[in-house]
Amino acid sequence: MTRLLFRALSSTALVLLVFITAPSLAASETEQVAQQPETQTITPEALFALMVVNAENGQSTAMLNLGLLYEQGLGVARNFTKALEWYQKAANAGESEAYMRVGVCYEIGIGAAVDMGKAVANFEKAAALGHVPALSKLAGIYLNGRGVARDENRGFDLLNKAADAGDDTAMFDMGQILLNGLYGRKAEAEKARAWFLKAAEAGHPGGALAIANMRREGQGGRVDAEGALRWYLTAQKGGLQVEGLEDAIAELKKSLTAKQIEAVEKAADAWLTARAEALNLPNPTDKERSVLP
Repeated sequence: MTRLLFRALSSTALVLLVFITAPSLAASETEQVAQQPETQTITPEALFALMVVNAENGQSTAMLNLGLLYEQGLGVARNFTKALEWYQKAANAGESEAYMRVGVCYEIGIGAAVDMGKAVANFEKAAALGHVPALSKLAGIYLNGRGVARDENRGFDLLNKAADAGDDTAMFDMGQILLNGLYGRKAEAEKARAWFLKAAEAGHPGGALAIANMRREGQGGRVDAEGALRWYLTAQKGGLQVEGLEDAIAELKKSLTAKQIEAVEKAADAWLTARAEALNLPNPTDKERSVLP
């Protein structure tokens, strides 16, 4: 099974993985990490016990991780009410991710009844602390009027901020809005093309396909067969499987020389290699190795 290299772990998953692989990363436990073998593993139950001790000592990241452990049922019986309680404690301690998690709990009803007012309030707090996914979440809420009065201008501004802050999904959504003239915006193919390229370069699979399509068709700029092929190949070699992708690649190759195709394939491989290194994954261009999810 090939891992799709166009996606990094979500911030929530990262927090938990950090503690699973190195559960003593909290500032007060740095010396303990140095004394432990790098290959030491920890069971979910031991991890949970450690997080309880750390949380009771006031460590906000441990509080957040307790919420995650309760929500996912790792090392302890799944308990959504407890998950929300620990998320709230972590939020009260200033963890922006915890405000985001509390918001999601109220948005979809985890550990409490659905309450969009409370959900939005917590997303706003997370965003105020610089939590980029919260900006994207709020953008969708205001653009579509979910639990709040619909405000397309505010929603678009929030989405733009999230995209400027590096959120690849926000970049892709900016491209979609500007390409199709959605939410009261005029269609601007040139700007859409620029956003799709940013999304692709940031690792968004939809962005890769979109910029490839626009370069192939000459939307928002000149026709660029080599540029289109590069992103189609990058998407394909990165593990993306969509109908028509192989046909598009084959058709583009007919219009290019063998030398051009070779250069494009090298560029795609170079991007994937750099992406794998950034995510600490095996080299995806090594045909003898499988990049597992």
